[in-house]
Amino acid sequence: MNVSHVLVKPERRRKEIAYAWLISYGPPAIVATASILLVGRLFRLISRYAVNIFFWDEWDLKNVTLFQTNSLWQMFAWQHGWHRLGLGALLEKLLNPLFQWNSRTESFLLGGILAVTAIFVLWLKTRLYGRFSIFDVVIPAILFTPAQWETLYITPIFSQGPLPFFLIVAYCLAWTCERSALRYPVVLLINFVTIYTGFGIFLGVITPVLLALDYWSQPFPKSLTRACFIAALVISLASLGSFFLGYKLTPGISCFSEFQPSSLRSYMAFAALIEANFFALRTTGTFPRFVGATVFIALLTSLLCAVSVLVRRNAVKVPKSEHARLLVVTALTAVSATSCATIAYLRLCAGLQTALSPRYAVYVQLGILGLYFHLLGLRNTWSRRCLLTVLLVLLVVSSLHSDREAMVYLRDNKQRWKTCYLQIEDIKQCNDITGFVIYPPPAEHTRLHEKLQYLKKARQNLYLDQKTP
Repeated sequence: MNVSHVLVKPERRRKEIAYAWLISYGPPAIVATASILLVGRLFRLISRYAVNIFFWDEWDLKNVTLFQTNSLWQMFAWQHGWHRLGLGALLEKLLNPLFQWNSRTESFLLGGILAVTAIFVLWLKTRLYGRFSIFDVVIPAILFTPAQWETLYITPIFSQGPLPFFLIVAYCLAWTCERSALRYPVVLLINFVTIYTGFGIFLGVITPVLLALDYWSQPFPKSLTRACFIAALVISLASLGSFFLGYKLTPGISCFSEFQPSSLRSYMAFAALIEANFFALRTTGTFPRFVGATVFIALLTSLLCAVSVLVRRNAVKVPKSEHARLLVVTALTAVSATSCATIAYLRLCAGLQTALSPRYAVYVQLGILGLYFHLLGLRNTWSRRCLLTVLLVLLVVSSLHSDREAMVYLRDNKQRWKTCYLQIEDIKQCNDITGFVIYPPPAEHTRLHEKLQYLKKARQNLYLDQKTP
């Protein structure tokens, strides 16, 4: 008997067990660690840069939930600019009074919504593609990017940013439900709520298309009868139609003119810069435009690939899990592309520099998530791993960069204006002393003085920090 051979077997067995354990638990541990580190950094940024005072659009939006008395439906359907407030207004009315309308607390609540969204995205990934891989670090890198800083702790608004993002992710999860009797009602319910919540309006256009693609590509016997399909389609169209009842067409910016459209090239450049800014390229030069255009083309390619499979009759050979993946990729990339295109159309008149606003980061987040899910489904192993590696590196590197200069500027000036007003309670003087405004002049447009006096009387928002004599 070969003794050395007998002794080697246990050693080899231990190595095999260790390797199997590493394969099974290593990627989830890495993804969990990355998520904890990135969400921790995000909350640290909120703690460092959030200031307890309403700012800019917030003074108008708080008419809905704080400074006026409105019914739940009025709050839900309230129009601000080109979108409505939806679920965001209801959550704001429910939660903010508990914290005396503290803006810093609101920022932390939005960060919490983002953390829950990340959990839902990770759940969505496992439902679509199974167990975790090291590439899933992409997910927390997308969700917790510092590129979205404006919507979290400069002008924190429930109806913008994390909440519509959460609803769209929940919508995608609904499409993975195997029971038709549950899937379609949940899809339609989330669709209705999302249409009314911020940029979720774009989902209203996409849902009827997804329902049609879903029904068309199902193998026989179809899980949805023709009558049920027509009913679902009618409900989705009615949901979209209800959005426009009492709706006022407004671009939300004074320079816009539908009668003086710009060139297609200019619109494409604007959309490309929105994408580039997400990857920490904050100039309007040739290189950022090239990178942004490449990303935007990649999103459109993912969208077209998913739709092309669904519209082909041979899609009947696609497993149910693959069918759900295609619908999710279509939803995410379509919402992202239509959002960026709409913003380019409405905001180009303000100049290309406007595309670098951090508030547009959420539109890119959805698209990059859709692109990631598309890349996970590539059949060629070499191409899949190479492209996923490139995406992971780009996201990790860009997430290390944040616009600290702008964050510091806004934090310090908001704090200076707040300190000034708490001392002398004169809007114009504080504007002159600080060289900064918390609402674009004229302040009378939003009755700023009256609102500040209301907050003083109720000891809410900035007056929470006033030292009692």
